[in-house]
Amino acid sequence: MKKILVVLIIILIPIMLTSFCSTDKNPLPSVSHPEGWNTQGAENTHGAKVLETDYSSCKSCHGVDLKGGKTGKGCFDCHQTYPHPDEWTQFSNNNSHKAYIETNMNGIDYCKGCHGENLTGGKSGVSCFSCHKTGSLP
Repeated sequence: MKKILVVLIIILIPIMLTSFCSTDKNPLPSVSHPEGWNTQGAENTHGAKVLETDYSSCKSCHGVDLKGGKTGKGCFDCHQTYPHPDEWTQFSNNNSHKAYIETNMNGIDYCKGCHGENLTGGKSGVSCFSCHKTGSLP
């Protein structure tokens, strides 16, 4: 009787364990972010939250440099120029905003999405004219 019980346990345990494993290998939805977090134009989109509160709260999961951290997902994975890299204001660097504007057709128009139609701050609150003299932009 004990032999039969042992054989049953040896057979049943692996069957039970494998039947409870999911074949869905996609990660669970993030519990840290609300619905619509990655949907442009959604009420709870991450872009609106970053503009409202800054991205300092993102750093604990996405890394101090926002390049992925423990999540492995960084801002620059989707956004080439935001948040701007450290080299953004160094004109001798290929990652500067000068290089971006010169190499991307309508580059300055892309800036207007955050810095406003007249580049005086817009929703970013940062005016291009805080560094550039009026009329010195392309």
